[in-house]
Amino acid sequence: MTSITFRCSLRSTFHRCVRTFALPAVVAWLAGFGVLAVPVISSAELITVTGTITVDADDGASFKAGDTFGYSFTFNDATTDTSSSTFNAQFSAGVSAFSLTRDASNTGTWDPASGTFTVSPIANMSVNANGDSVTLQVRGSGFPDLNGVSFFDVGLSFGFGGVYDFVDTGIGQTFAQMAGVSPVNFALASFQNAEIRDTSLQGPTLSASVTVPEPATVVSLGGAAVLWMLIGCRRAAWRGRRCPEDRS
Repeated sequence: MTSITFRCSLRSTFHRCVRTFALPAVVAWLAGFGVLAVPVISSAELITVTGTITVDADDGASFKAGDTFGYSFTFNDATTDTSSSTFNAQFSAGVSAFSLTRDASNTGTWDPASGTFTVSPIANMSVNANGDSVTLQVRGSGFPDLNGVSFFDVGLSFGFGGVYDFVDTGIGQTFAQMAGVSPVNFALASFQNAEIRDTSLQGPTLSASVTVPEPATVVSLGGAAVLWMLIGCRRAAWRGRRCPEDRS
C-alpha cells in the first residue's frame, strides 16, 4: 500500500494539521460519508430494470392509443452463456422475476393481472454481439386473449450500439464478461422496443422506455473535487511542495 504525506486543506477554527494518509483509506472514509461515489466493477450483480410500455395506436378493444403498462425484470449478470455460438448468447436462466402491470387509466380492456409469467428460465434472453443488443421474450399462463386470440408472449429489446461493445467468445462467458461492465445500465440503451403478442405473432404497435435507471456508478461533483484535491496534494508531496490551500 502506498502512503502519501500532504497538508490538510480543510481548515477549522481550531487547527490545521499535517497527516500521513493511505490513499485507499482516505477514499473509503470519504465514501462512508457519502462524499464520494467510487465506480466499482463487481463480478456479479443482481440487476432490476423497470420501465414503461406505451400503446402507440388503437388495436381493437384490447389496446387503445396512450395505454401504458409498467414492466420490471430482474436478472443476475453472473449467469453463464449456454450457447456455443459467438453471435447469439443465451442467458434465459438468469431472469428470476418479470412483471407487467396495467395502468389504471387505460381505456383498452387487456389486463395481465390474471396471468403468471414463467421465469428461471424465461423463454429467451439473448445477446446479439454483432448488433450489441439484448432481447427478452417471456411467456406464461392465465393471461387474457388479445382481441380474441390467445396470448403468446411479451418481448423487450434493448440496443447498445455505441454504448457497450458486447464480445461473445462462445459458451461459458458470464453476461458481465460479455458486456465488459457490471452492472449494465439499461437506461443508456440507444433504442428500446416492446411487443405483446398473440399466438399468431400479432399485437399492438408499442414503444418502450426505461423509467427507473439503475444506480449510477459515477463520481459525484463533490467527490470529484475532493479527489482532485487529494491527487494535487499527493503530487505536491512528491515534489516537496505545499498544497495551494495551505499557503499563508
